[in-house]
Amino acid sequence: MDTFAPQLRWRAVKLSAVMLWLILCVFSSSLLFASVSNDRSNTLHFGVFSYLGDEQTYQKFAPLVEYLNSVLEDEWIELHVLSQEKLNERISEGSIDIVTTNPTHFLVARSQFPLTGVIATLVQSYDGVPSHYLGGVILTLAHRDDIGSLRDIHGKVVATPSRDNLGGYRAQVYELHLAGIRVPDDLSALIEVGTHRESVRALLDGRADVAFVRDGIMEQLLREGFLPERSIKLLNAQINADFIHKLSTRLYPEWPVFALPHVDERAVRHIAAALFSLDSDNPLAMQAGIYGFTVPADYQAVETLSRTLRLPPYDQLPDFTLKDAWQRWQFLIIFVAVAVSIIFLLSLGLVWLWRKAHVDRDRFGTLLQGLGEGVYGTDKEGRCTFINEAATQMLQTSSKAVLGKDQHSLFHHHYQDGRFYPYSECPITQTLNDGRKRELREWFIRQDDGRHFPVDLTVTPLFNKDSIVGAVVAFSDITRRVKVEEENKRLTQYNRMLLESAGDGIYGIDMHGKCTFINPAALKMLGFNAEEVLGQDPHQIFHYCYPDGSDYPSHKCPVHLTKMKGVETECEDHFINSEGESLPVHLKVSPIFEDQAQVGVVVVFQNITEQKALQARLITLTTTDDLTGLYNRRYFQKQLSKEFARFQRSFAETAVLMLDLDFFKQINDTYGHAAGDKVLKDFAELLLNAQRNSDFCARVGGEEFALLLPDTSLSHALSFANRLTKQVREAVFSFNDKRIPLTVSIGCTHMYIDDSHPDMVLARADRALYQAKESGRDRVVAYGQ
Repeated sequence: MDTFAPQLRWRAVKLSAVMLWLILCVFSSSLLFASVSNDRSNTLHFGVFSYLGDEQTYQKFAPLVEYLNSVLEDEWIELHVLSQEKLNERISEGSIDIVTTNPTHFLVARSQFPLTGVIATLVQSYDGVPSHYLGGVILTLAHRDDIGSLRDIHGKVVATPSRDNLGGYRAQVYELHLAGIRVPDDLSALIEVGTHRESVRALLDGRADVAFVRDGIMEQLLREGFLPERSIKLLNAQINADFIHKLSTRLYPEWPVFALPHVDERAVRHIAAALFSLDSDNPLAMQAGIYGFTVPADYQAVETLSRTLRLPPYDQLPDFTLKDAWQRWQFLIIFVAVAVSIIFLLSLGLVWLWRKAHVDRDRFGTLLQGLGEGVYGTDKEGRCTFINEAATQMLQTSSKAVLGKDQHSLFHHHYQDGRFYPYSECPITQTLNDGRKRELREWFIRQDDGRHFPVDLTVTPLFNKDSIVGAVVAFSDITRRVKVEEENKRLTQYNRMLLESAGDGIYGIDMHGKCTFINPAALKMLGFNAEEVLGQDPHQIFHYCYPDGSDYPSHKCPVHLTKMKGVETECEDHFINSEGESLPVHLKVSPIFEDQAQVGVVVVFQNITEQKALQARLITLTTTDDLTGLYNRRYFQKQLSKEFARFQRSFAETAVLMLDLDFFKQINDTYGHAAGDKVLKDFAELLLNAQRNSDFCARVGGEEFALLLPDTSLSHALSFANRLTKQVREAVFSFNDKRIPLTVSIGCTHMYIDDSHPDMVLARADRALYQAKESGRDRVVAYGQ
């Protein structure tokens, strides 16, 4: 027993230590669990409407949630991508805390559930450009010639992501409503497909004639390759130079972010501050395609749209009783009742006076004589019953000579060319026969000299019950107007003649960018027919790409700039002819104004192909050596100065070689100058083949050449120069089947940091060349070595 006692005591100590360690572990775990539980108790659930489908919407907003969790200290955000139905359920249950969705869904949710105001408004980013607004796009297939305007959608099948979607449904329906099309009553069918991508898919696979999507979706699907190029066209295109996407509708504010009432106000302030602090250049913002968030926008335009279309939450009329009307408009109702009573009593008095009164012929005569137009009346047989003073003055007659006489035989009996005017063709006689009102241009005859004069004529029948009893003829002398019209016609013909005979190309566009006229010279230069251009966008026909084939954005086109700014532009540009060839042109673009309002643009252009060719030829003559085709000394020095400036900025190693053909005078003396010229050209070709694309060689003297080697160290330049001397030594130079031996001496240097002028580099290369020649020629000498 005494032997085992120490062992038992030791085991008891060990057991106590283990139990103490277990207690400490359990206590630490409890503290850790409490800390974690405390952190998770501040978790906020962020609900997002899945307008792009669950996966793509999650990919878009996950970086935003990651950003929020990186800057929030007291809250943790969990992302939930939900349909509108699920969002409504979670809002109703109170199991969601922060929500962002489209504006119309926000209005519906606000009417159904108690919500706070908007915390912030989303600002989208497209290629780094902020967009505070959204709009709708109406698409159809490009070959659908039967669908070209909003009215053509009548009776068609339309695909939309959802009726609750602003950019994908309500914005388009509002434009159709303004155009007289009621949706869905005037459609063959309206199909809801869930997402914007599915809406476009329904259009492409023929299930729908027209697709509604929000802005940006078309461009996104084109980039992804989901939507084939030129397979669709845009309906009701809107011109908005400040908006990056193509549109068919007005613009509305972007998505709001709002909190539910149960969320702690302090947490709401933290989230709002974090959203406003998100910069556009934040990597997570760029990943999400979000430029940032701004103060809450005004959603009045969205409410107006919904009220006009009677869409939720404004699709139900409120209960309204007569008692409500009396309480609201009590004084107005009393006023209207008194007014109606007074009007009724006055009406009774007027009826009584009308029945008692006789026709006041004097008053009628005064009124008739005061008219500026000529007026006369006839009975059923065409005899004149009355005529005013203005008519007698224009006809150069008197009322005594006209009254009771046949008006046609007095001043309507012959045409202007002297032919007899039959009664049956007279518009007054025709109205007396058929009782139809007529408005036309005619000719009357003056009674004093028999001269004709043009008139605007209105013939109105007079009825007694259902019988025609006569007619009233009103006319005005339009001699001056006819002269003005003839002069305008003459000027129009003259202007057309000038337009058609002009040697310059001339065309015009309206404010929608459609061609309104184009002259024969322009069509001849471009190779198109008038039918191919008129009514179309000229930019899309012959100005759609740069000479290198890259797209030419319309917003950079000088014609578009003049159309938008109303300022004359003159520049050199290019067009693409019908063969797809680039045509250099000189453009003069001028705005067209009528009544101080711009109505279009006129473009005058000349083909400057020959001028450009001449300029290129002149440049070649001033920069190249006639014999060898290499650059000349002047151009070499210009390039050397540019490279020297680059060296002073970047200190990139740059070498310069001076070359001289050995004993070249002996070649001229022995074989003749023609042989010497042949040797120079062959040497130039060898030099061109030996250099890199980035190198620059030139003939700087009779048999002297220079070579500029950018980004080349002196050692690499020496290696190149030695290879070149070997190639020259081994090359075959000949003239008239006679081989001519040739060697070259080369002086080499490179640019120094201490150089203050490029001529200092050239001077060192010259001295090195001199040393090479003094040392026996056919060798390379580096300056200072």
